[in-house]
Amino acid sequence: MSHGYVPNSFGVGVIVPLVKDKTGNINNVDNYRGITLSPAISKLFEMVVLDMCDDALQTDSLQFGFKNKTGTADAI
Repeated sequence: MSHGYVPNSFGVGVIVPLVKDKTGNINNVDNYRGITLSPAISKLFEMVVLDMCDDALQTDSLQFGFKNKTGTADAI
């Protein structure tokens, strides 16, 4: 935090393919989605920064995803 930059290694992750529909065709590339596994230290850093900056961060009242104690199900 005191140096004002984030190490490049914090942005490195491993992309893992996940099957969307296990009963579907597993040979079809459209039946997969990728998720990224991030290093635990970068997740910890992200949580610390978010906690420190929480008061300064504001979002629109119509945003439901990626907000504390809300989700996309709240928008329905």
